[in-house]
Amino acid sequence: MKRSPTGQRVILTVVFIITVSILTGCSGGETIQSQISGTWQRTQGDGTVEINLEKDPKTLKIEGKMYSASIEKVDKGSHSVHLNVETAAGQLEVWTLHQIWDDNGSSFKIAFRRNGTQETLEAGSPT
Repeated sequence: MKRSPTGQRVILTVVFIITVSILTGCSGGETIQSQISGTWQRTQGDGTVEINLEKDPKTLKIEGKMYSASIEKVDKGSHSVHLNVETAAGQLEVWTLHQIWDDNGSSFKIAFRRNGTQETLEAGSPT
């Protein structure tokens, strides 16, 4: 039994469409930068950290101080974003935001590393 070239093209087209649909459906459409952007509650001390990595200018607001940032690297494998941040003194530092997902993968906290320190940020805004 021989298949016609038209039948083979139809089959290949259908396989291609299904493959693309599966790949785009599994991506979730959200980047790590957009997942991390927002207002986060500090677990050590009071206050919040406001993170904007979706739009330019990219910024972090901590204790009322605004810091300009640029993305150095996004590591999807480790769920991390590495930022070049200009401090109040005008120095560039590398800060890291690392997603720590819960066991069922429905929510995460952020391990925030900067200036030799680390703190945990939780979702939500102050009451």
